[in-house]
Amino acid sequence: MENIIKIAEEVARERIRGATWSSETMAKAVIENGKELSCEELESLSDTIIKVNPVMGSLYNLSLVLRKTCSSGKDLAWGAERFIEYIKFAKKNIIDHAQQLFRGRKVTIFTISNSSNIFEIIKGYKDLINRVNVAESLPGGEGVYLAKEARRMGVEAKVFPDSATSAGIEESDIILIGADNVTIDGCVFNKVGSKNLAIIAGYYGKPMIAVFEPFKINPNTRCGEYIPFTRNYRIEGYGELQYNVFDELPSNLIDSILSINGMSNPSQSDLRILHNSFMSWFSSI
Repeated sequence: MENIIKIAEEVARERIRGATWSSETMAKAVIENGKELSCEELESLSDTIIKVNPVMGSLYNLSLVLRKTCSSGKDLAWGAERFIEYIKFAKKNIIDHAQQLFRGRKVTIFTISNSSNIFEIIKGYKDLINRVNVAESLPGGEGVYLAKEARRMGVEAKVFPDSATSAGIEESDIILIGADNVTIDGCVFNKVGSKNLAIIAGYYGKPMIAVFEPFKINPNTRCGEYIPFTRNYRIEGYGELQYNVFDELPSNLIDSILSINGMSNPSQSDLRILHNSFMSWFSSI
């Protein structure tokens, strides 16, 4: 467990990459240390994985898969390998269904932070994108990172200060956000600032779409049951400022979700179908 704990601490310090990367990195750590792990250490392992970031649904579901793995008599590395396979499976399906965002026309996208799903959509459909408008996404500045990566792919990208996102949304056709956690009744947790985007998008009548894999859905969480997760940063002349890392967006601020089955509503029934399909995938192997 010593190596797993060390990797978990490194993942917890990450500020640019999000929930998919965190769960994939922890799954790889289980595979690499598989010979030293047994199901007798499952409780300790699960606790270590979830504590990396208690809000992230991907880490909860990795832990859930490892529990199912042990109960079926397989070793932990097997479950972690299947989880990584599912990440690839889900990503491909989301990108394939993302064509529904464009319908053959060129669009301008607004986003925040550095969602891997949105990055792959930009990469896969760059010929159908006029420009990517991105919130700076302070205090981490993840949006700046995404804008730089988009430019490297030849896609025009423009960074907006977080205080000026209304101007960027007004210029955009669709607003896309990722998700670090989705409650079973439809609340989406994403980078702080996402809730403001949704409110402004509603004002301008621009569609607000959350893009995520089924393993971001935590069936044990409900709207309003926020797990406090804060960080600090220093403001010159003021001192330390504590902030919530994630915003919680209720389903009435989300127009649609994009996942492995394409576009749908953020309803409890649709979310439960998605999560059940994720768990069924492992049972079918």
